[in-house]
Amino acid sequence: MCPSSGSYEERSQQTKRNILREAARLFARNGYHKTTIADISRAIGMTQGALFHKFPNKEAILYAVVSRLARGFDEYSASIKSDDATDPVGIVVKQMVSHYRKNPEDTICLAALASEFASSGHPILEDIRNAYDRFARPLAEVLAKCGVYKDPRSTAIAFIGAVQGIAIQGLLREEDPSLEKLAEAFLDMMKSSGKP
Repeated sequence: MCPSSGSYEERSQQTKRNILREAARLFARNGYHKTTIADISRAIGMTQGALFHKFPNKEAILYAVVSRLARGFDEYSASIKSDDATDPVGIVVKQMVSHYRKNPEDTICLAALASEFASSGHPILEDIRNAYDRFARPLAEVLAKCGVYKDPRSTAIAFIGAVQGIAIQGLLREEDPSLEKLAEAFLDMMKSSGKP
């Protein structure tokens, strides 16, 4: 009996997700330029030829990773725009901790790529900026409604950097202190500054 085309398509999509997840992990840990196709294919247990069947080259994987990470911001944006988002900063920090527990490298991959490509002039920078803007725009709108922040957009962008910094420190320090303690300390700092 032949497998249905639906199951083939599902397996194919799962394979692509695995490639992108492992590529993000490797890009976050080693950088894009130091990660090879051989590294990615080895990490997912497939041949380089099979990997090239899914993506024509490493740059195509880079663009797909950034697109995948950008879509990940949509969950954050939806929660801070909801009617019951009385503490958008707390909501985002808690979501970041939860997301980090599932895929720690995803939380920092975009920051690592932004840092690596920052002065390169590579077109991927536009995609990275757009990914961050998917989160910064709605957060800036929520912060503007507070009436406390002079420049809500800059505050939202700075907040993204701070939250990613917490994730980087969590990865670096290997649970001493735990990511939850770092996030709690950040929220305490925000509360003590008198800002919502």
